[in-house]
Amino acid sequence: MTSRIENSIKNVKSGALVQIVNKIMQFVVRTVFIKMLNSEYLGINGLFTNILTILSFAELGVGTAIVYSMYKPIAEKDIKKINGLMKLYKKFYTCIGVTIFVLGLFVLPFLNKIVGPVHYVKESLVIIYILFLTNSASSYFFSYKKSIIIAHQKQNIIDLFDSIFYIVKSIVEVVALIVFRNFIVYIVIDIIATFTENICISKKADKLYPYLLNEETGDLSKKEKNKIFSNVKSLVIYKFGGVIMNGTDNILISYLINVSTVGLCSNYIMIINAIKSILSNALNGITASIGNLNATGDKHKKEEIFYLLNFVYYLCFSFCGIAFVVLLNPFITFWLGDEYVLASLIPFSLSLSFFVEGIRTTSYTYRTTLGLFNKGKLTPYIGAIVNILLSIILGKQMGVAGIFFATSIAQIVSYCWIDPYLIYKYEFNKNVFMFYKKLIFYFLIFIVNAYITLRVCSFITFGGILELILKGVAVCLCSSLINFICLFKTKELRNSIEYVKNHFILDGKK
Repeated sequence: MTSRIENSIKNVKSGALVQIVNKIMQFVVRTVFIKMLNSEYLGINGLFTNILTILSFAELGVGTAIVYSMYKPIAEKDIKKINGLMKLYKKFYTCIGVTIFVLGLFVLPFLNKIVGPVHYVKESLVIIYILFLTNSASSYFFSYKKSIIIAHQKQNIIDLFDSIFYIVKSIVEVVALIVFRNFIVYIVIDIIATFTENICISKKADKLYPYLLNEETGDLSKKEKNKIFSNVKSLVIYKFGGVIMNGTDNILISYLINVSTVGLCSNYIMIINAIKSILSNALNGITASIGNLNATGDKHKKEEIFYLLNFVYYLCFSFCGIAFVVLLNPFITFWLGDEYVLASLIPFSLSLSFFVEGIRTTSYTYRTTLGLFNKGKLTPYIGAIVNILLSIILGKQMGVAGIFFATSIAQIVSYCWIDPYLIYKYEFNKNVFMFYKKLIFYFLIFIVNAYITLRVCSFITFGGILELILKGVAVCLCSSLINFICLFKTKELRNSIEYVKNHFILDGKK
């Protein structure tokens, strides 16, 4: 039987490779998009994506709850229960797709107020929005079968499909942008690709697990359904607040400033999200294995892995966050030109938000895989209220940077302390204070590291690609050295080195 570690490593490798390929293609498409269209189109693209992210709250929790419910029947090879869960999942997702489309139509009367004045968009905003809405709603049809592949710790299969379709879609989009210079054609290609990929993954799931085609097996008991409904409800309540907190930045920027600024910010956010996707998808390959560990492992082992994962997330997100502080503006200058560069405080605010989100990921992952769906449901709403209020206040005082700073503060006063508290109270049965100290320690190292690295790199002023390369080298050396000095005595660093030695170096010599 394939071990948790082997599955995790396979998923990490495939997740990282696929995301790297996908993000290179995304970068190519974005470059052509900017050359063929303009920043207002970028702003509308980001704004409508934000709006539909909020509308998709209906899904938030269904996938997580169903996958969580599958861990045990998969381990026990209970095909009837798995089939029942899949049938229920199908009903959920069909209803969700229809619900999102209907809710999305209610936004139409307010569209012009949300978008504000646009001067260089020739296509109808209503048609563009309806196409975005169609793409979002249609993504839920057939996609429910992804869950069984993920629950079997075969995320690499999903990654392969994602990569193939993304590459083909990107090539077609580039050609279409060059030939037609039309935003609507660009969106239609995205809709076709989304729908086709979901159908192909559905067929692959049927081939891997033929029992899914058996319509006469798999009814769940009322008790089992009620438990799933309870988990879904809790997750929807929990995640909706998170969507409000994280999904309103572009709307606020468009409303408080203008849609063109949304477009300029979207270039920065695209780069950050590209790195975030590579990291998250690689590290998320471990999630199913954590679920398996939390179903079978002892508390001491769970806590040890919890600290280790949090350390790994810190290293990854702190290094990338510091790189963003130093390199984002020079890269935008090199890539697009000075007219697309934003004030230096904006990259720092974005980097801080990126780091805070990364450092809380381990707690969120453990919370969901432990099944603590009914605990701390109001956490996101604390964050959402703080975020919206601070975004308005700081947005008026500091502009775009204030909106992004508000998101970081909101995450710190909500998720960053409540999720660990719940895990320690209901699972580890320990005082969470030591873990809080660890988080504060990591946060302080990040701030000091970012400041020192930025000061060192400020002496590099050659301009052009040479400056970008030299600053990149300086970031690697300086930030790594500071992290090593601060962390070389920690247990987590020793455990990480031992893990790499045992599962990568020694395994490779066998």
